[in-house]
Amino acid sequence: MARKELSPYAPDRWIRELNRRYPSLWADLRKGYADPVRMLRPGSGGMELLENIPDWCIMPTLFPFLVMTDRYGESFYLTHMNELMTMGTTYIWRCSKGVYRFAPEIYDALVHQPLTGNLPQECLYRMPEWAVYIETPGLSYERIPVEGFIAHLDYNMFSRSVDLQFAIFRKGIDMPKMIALPLGEGTLLDAMDRVDQVDMMFAGHQSNIRYIGSRDEYRQTFSSMLQLLLYLCSDEPDMPEIEHPQKRRRLSGGVRSPEVPRVWDVGVRISTAIRNYRAGEVKHPWVEAEGEGHGHASPRPHVRSAHWHTYWTGPREAVFPEKKPVMRWIPPLPIGMNGRRELPTNIRMVE
Repeated sequence: MARKELSPYAPDRWIRELNRRYPSLWADLRKGYADPVRMLRPGSGGMELLENIPDWCIMPTLFPFLVMTDRYGESFYLTHMNELMTMGTTYIWRCSKGVYRFAPEIYDALVHQPLTGNLPQECLYRMPEWAVYIETPGLSYERIPVEGFIAHLDYNMFSRSVDLQFAIFRKGIDMPKMIALPLGEGTLLDAMDRVDQVDMMFAGHQSNIRYIGSRDEYRQTFSSMLQLLLYLCSDEPDMPEIEHPQKRRRLSGGVRSPEVPRVWDVGVRISTAIRNYRAGEVKHPWVEAEGEGHGHASPRPHVRSAHWHTYWTGPREAVFPEKKPVMRWIPPLPIGMNGRRELPTNIRMVE
């Protein structure tokens, strides 16, 4: 009998390591969250923390702390804090195991695009799955190459607020680096500023606090990760239609985990259009048409910089979630290009 080939993706490698250390971990977390009264000891204080968790939150990142410290004692929290922080995020990604791989041209445009100050945090509620894993060739964190990162929205049981949780997988290091971006009020740039404010409060005015290297390097990495994540949350992104794991959720709240990760190619059609244009293989008939019968010359063909276009839908006086933001990514293509008309056709094999 042939030996089963193991998944090469970083989150799956970490799942295998957690399985080795805690053989019943996922069942314990699922049963404990479905029936916390039976799992947690009376008087432990855990039940009060579990109040008012929103429906979109599959499991708060801090919930495994309650289960594991209840089982192994308070000292376990002190000696295994970093490991415990990874369990909730890994559990959520395990529900769908989606791996998002961006085509080179759109990936390059997104990671080098500046993060402007007017991007609404509410767009993050449009993730295609509860947690996504995005591959990041060329990115680094703390001067170590990054294979990719898991991102998901998280409900902080202690602060009663919403965070954007990142699990960053660095090459040569099994355990992911956990970073939370506190959302709160304002834009995504405001959330990044709050991370720095928290660091300053606990560590003083030092140049190297959360990261190795300069603050600009750290913010550039997070800006790139946010740009990739926002594209998955944008309106009609260039990728296959993905079934949200919510549709596979059982009455008990659990979701059957796929045996193997599912890889989704992102931006293939747009990247092909960008590549063809740069190679001079795409004709743009509208340029000639604009000059015909008009009293002025048509504009010289040029590539416009990639940028986001955001607008809100819903009643004028309403607030989120009744009023929702919609984001569209405008790729680095010639002005006037009908992207949908000129993009190559996607062909998918149907079994």
